[in-house]
Amino acid sequence: MAQQILNLDELAALEHRYNNVLPQGELMRRAGRAVAEKILEVRPEAQHIVIICGPGNNGGDGFAAALFLKNKGKRVTCALIGCDKPRAEDARLMFDAWTAAGGTVIADPYTADKADVVVDALFGTGMKKALSGDYLDAAMWFNERRSLRVSIDIPSGLDAMTGHWAGGIKGCQADITMAMLAPKAGCYMCEGADASGEIFVNELDVSVPLSTLGVVDASDFRHICERRARNTHKGTFGHVGVVGGADGTVGAAILAARAALTLGAGRVTVELMSERAPAFDMLCPELMFAAGEIDLSKTTCNVVGCGLGFSDKAHARLEAAVASPAVLILDADALRILAQDQKLQDAVLARRSHTVITPHPGEAAAILGTTVEKVLADRIAACRELSLQTGAISILKGAGSVIALRSSRAWINPTGGASLATAGSGDVLSGMLGAFFAQQFDLVSAALGAVYLHGAAADDVWAGMTASDIAPEAAAILNEMRASCSR
Repeated sequence: MAQQILNLDELAALEHRYNNVLPQGELMRRAGRAVAEKILEVRPEAQHIVIICGPGNNGGDGFAAALFLKNKGKRVTCALIGCDKPRAEDARLMFDAWTAAGGTVIADPYTADKADVVVDALFGTGMKKALSGDYLDAAMWFNERRSLRVSIDIPSGLDAMTGHWAGGIKGCQADITMAMLAPKAGCYMCEGADASGEIFVNELDVSVPLSTLGVVDASDFRHICERRARNTHKGTFGHVGVVGGADGTVGAAILAARAALTLGAGRVTVELMSERAPAFDMLCPELMFAAGEIDLSKTTCNVVGCGLGFSDKAHARLEAAVASPAVLILDADALRILAQDQKLQDAVLARRSHTVITPHPGEAAAILGTTVEKVLADRIAACRELSLQTGAISILKGAGSVIALRSSRAWINPTGGASLATAGSGDVLSGMLGAFFAQQFDLVSAALGAVYLHGAAADDVWAGMTASDIAPEAAAILNEMRASCSR
């Protein structure tokens, strides 16, 4: 099951509930222990740890971690920034415990000895203003260290819900982020995707409530990970129709079609808009190419928009796909047409079969009648609004792609990397979605599985990946998952 992401009000309510039930400072002690144990696990040989502590509860977590590490025989230096003593009550309790134990406290981290690990405990989820003054200096010191850099809960200076730097000022850049109680949405999106490093979550032994937002996990699409039955045939796994490929963009439709076939669709038929279209694919001869128009009412799933163009014929074929009873995946040019045709939007909203739209921020802004800047300012809200407006399952692509249902249930995808920023990557995602819907996996499994595997194909790939590489790599990952699945 996906890890739950709580909004700031939900987090505050959860902390308040357990602070009233547990002994004073117990949640903070647990947070400090979790951070310390992760450091000991990742860098057991570390001798000196420097922790930069702010005036609030995040700083208190830092002092709690320092005390635990000291008790394990580590040398620890705490730098208290911007005050002589923490302002939050529980944080003062941890500060007093640290000083009573003979712990070292300094005011300027630049005076500290060289450290093997540095810890950011400046500010947590309540940060709304840009870092400045001594706090900004401390963040710069943190980023300059050639040590393991650990942030507690969230890198200081990062907006917990949007992933943008507060006030546009860059804050702490971590190698590891230890999220307490629940992961923070901002760690997976926008600048947060680069600032947070590897994210670990510790629920601090409390019961975290269900939320309408989560992080995609392989367990969310476990049906896709199950092995196929042997007593099946190509008809069992559906028929995908791909409509697109105008002059100059034939490759977009072929990429989508290849991806659909590679990820398990039983049959794939391509209908190309270009009059100079190839009659077959030499690299993937299994694809079928329609001599005329595909009967979009007889396919299991249709993928429309990849290189579609904006001709009258393209518009007519999109209308036919919307009128079809088959599952419909809309991408690229189809989304631009949709944004300019309210009647077509109404027809999409009225569809009884599943519809999936896969916009990037520019296409999302066009559909919503807003700007790219406003979409990026709150990607979760924008994705949810797309689903409400169109009735579709919306996948807002980008660092930390957001997937939303019409019910406002949403997920953030944790996989993927910079290698996905290449021409044709989105076309491949559309084909993968087509494959999973054609195989009649349930709505959530198909959407989350395609997005997760598409991203996973680029994890740890730093150069040399093209869109053609994505589907085969995703299929290899899926094969490993199915191989390890007990029947």
